[in-house]
Amino acid sequence: MRVFQLTRNPKVYTCRSYLLLGDWNQLDDVNTLIDPGTDDFTFSEIDRISTGCGKVPVEQVLLTHNHFDHAASADLFRQRYGARVYAWVDGPGVDHLLHEGQILRAGDDYLEVIHTPGHSSDSIAFYCQAEKLLFSGDTQLRIRSSGGKYTQDYVQSLLKLSQRHIDLVYPGHDEPFTHDVQSIILETLKNVRNSNVV
Repeated sequence: MRVFQLTRNPKVYTCRSYLLLGDWNQLDDVNTLIDPGTDDFTFSEIDRISTGCGKVPVEQVLLTHNHFDHAASADLFRQRYGARVYAWVDGPGVDHLLHEGQILRAGDDYLEVIHTPGHSSDSIAFYCQAEKLLFSGDTQLRIRSSGGKYTQDYVQSLLKLSQRHIDLVYPGHDEPFTHDVQSIILETLKNVRNSNVV
């Protein structure tokens, strides 16, 4: 699977968008966009990428949650590419609802849906076991000290993620990170548990 981190519109507040393609652009690959962002800024970049002869550039859109900066342009991708839109809860442009443990083909690989409430009740992450990578959306994985208030749901989300073998994280706003991912998640879990959990 190839992951393209698309360029963000510098004039608006938006998330990071990721285009997932197969290694060889085979006909059965499923060209997938994770979090389309707020506008159509990525259209021109997507149209310049070789997404496969005779293939639709974006066949499906996966939303990590329905906040505006991640999901506002979903319907634009439905209109332009005929893409199917998947999310945890219903919203503008959403075609299909996802559930815990669901497996989706993306590019030439597969993603597991993991419900990760904490940032929002509908937050989900997408985990590729074969590549050991995670698209975390806005689920915060780096909390360096205790203090503050967190929900029990968030603790459970971190527990679930700590049980996966993750070598690479593609977050919703920050740069991807690869260094000591497992220990970072475990440190975050410890710091959250040592805080005010409600």
